[in-house]
Formats: sequence, structure tokens, C-alpha cells
Amino acid sequence: MTSNQEDKLSMYYVVKNTCEKYQATWTTNAVFAATYNLWAEKIPLIEANRDIQALGISGVTISKSEKREIMIVNTLFVEKRVQSYANVENNSELLESIKYTASDLKKARDNDVVAMCNIVYTKARANAPAIETYGVTEDIFAKLQNSIAEYSASLPQPKAARSQAKTATENLSKYFKEADNLLAKRLDLDIELFKTTKPEFYSQFKTARIVIATGGFATSVIGCITNTTTGQPMKGATITFVATNGGTTKAAATAPTKPVVKRSANKGKFRASLHENTYRVTVEKIGFKKQELTISVARGESTDLNIGLEKE
Repeated sequence: MTSNQEDKLSMYYVVKNTCEKYQATWTTNAVFAATYNLWAEKIPLIEANRDIQALGISGVTISKSEKREIMIVNTLFVEKRVQSYANVENNSELLESIKYTASDLKKARDNDVVAMCNIVYTKARANAPAIETYGVTEDIFAKLQNSIAEYSASLPQPKAARSQAKTATENLSKYFKEADNLLAKRLDLDIELFKTTKPEFYSQFKTARIVIATGGFATSVIGCITNTTTGQPMKGATITFVATNGGTTKAAATAPTKPVVKRSANKGKFRASLHENTYRVTVEKIGFKKQELTISVARGESTDLNIGLEKE
């Protein structure tokens, strides 16, 4: 997401928390309730596309590279066993047909390296009974065949991931626009219903609607939320940053006091753009004990914040 979208999503979370706090006030008002529910439905759509966009293609590319390496290692083992057999039998034709070096396989293009590995497998399979004593068992054949199949299946994945990320970026623009329109053209108007009957709700809603632009003055807090029992990453935890404004720097003194709210994405990860300051951090998820701590962030530096939650 862009920094502007991150700032808006943080604002959405505060608006949502405020409305949930005062749900008893507006739930019987059909006009406000219908608009709020329609707007709130946009948040999980934004989160889902944010997660897809954040994944990018790096993980897919790494997986593809790892599968290629495994396939090459398996191929070279079988190839050398066949070459040993060919040398003993003075079978120059067989020997010349599979003289691929590690460099040949590593430098070959995707489809070419698959073809080379398949040739080695086919030649070895044709001499299966004879090369069994050279260490090429049925398990080895299966291992090579499976690694070729897994690498072949991974070839279209980076392109698919790029396509998914592009679609997610387009969807984010669409859903943010729809959410903003619902806020500006309906909720910001409907909140007037409560200006006199529930002034505290009205006031907190107006405050929540302020977007804090963290842009060029921000530093990053990057972290991961995990389950302390299983060690598994946790999606959907709420991380709230509240500036203490107790710093001594000019940036800390002028930093906004409006909370910054984030939610952990796939694999438990989150990123927050914050002004230089000291922050009280609260991490919450239904069914788990709330975690509270204090951190300090410095301008221009990235702060790591990894937190484990215990079941209640």
C-alpha cells in the first residue's frame, strides 16, 4: 500500500473502534446502521488485497529457486551414476548423451533445464536394472522424477504472483475510493444525528476521522505477532500505538497524539509508520491475553517489534 493508504486504513480502524464503542447508540437508527455496515464491509476487502500485495513475488521466486536447486542436485547424482556405468561398459554413446555439468544446468533457461533433467531421467530409466548396483534405486528415480515435476509446476508461479499483486493494487484503489465516498457522503453527514443526543460519540467520531499524514516525517516499526504456545504467526491481531509525547526532541514534542492502529496480516506481520517518539503499544486478539509495552522510535530508523500472545 502507499503511505497515504496506510494512513487512511489506520484512520478507518479508529473510526471502526469508535463506532463499535457506541454501537448501542446507533444500532437502532436504520439510516446510520445501514451506512456503517456497508462501510465496515470494505475494511476486510482492503485487508485481503493488502495481504496479497504485501506477499509480492519474492517468496514465490525463492521457492522456485530452491526447487530448481533440488532438481539439479538429484539430476547430477543420477547422471554421475549412469556415467560410471557407461565408463565400465565402454558405452560411449550413452556417455556422450548425458554430459551435462553443474554449470550447464545452473545456467540453462527454465524450460531447457527441465528438458536436460528429463533426458538424464529417461536415459537412466532405460538402464534401470544395470545401474541399480551403482546406487540408482527406485527411490532415487522417484526422488528425481518428483523434483522435476515440482520445479516444472513452479515455473508459472512468479508470473501469476505478479498478476495477483497487480490486481490487488487495482482493487485497493477501488475499495479505498468506495470507503472514502461512504464516509464523506454519508457517515460524515449521518453523524449529525447524534450531535446533541450523544455529543461524546459525535466528538470522538470527528476526532477519529482525522487522517494523520506520516509521510516524510515517519520512521517504521516492523514486526510479527505469534502464538506463544504453538509459535505460529497470528493474523488479525490489533496493534495500537499511542504517543506519550514525553520525548525531548522537537519531533517528539509536535508528534500527533491520535492513536495509530494496525492489524497483523498473513504470517502475523505488520508495519506502522510513526513519528519519532515514545509509544505505549497495546496488542489484542480475541481469546488471547492483551499485551502492553512501551517502545521508543528514532527518526529514520527501522524498529523491530515481535510480540507473542498467550491464550486466555
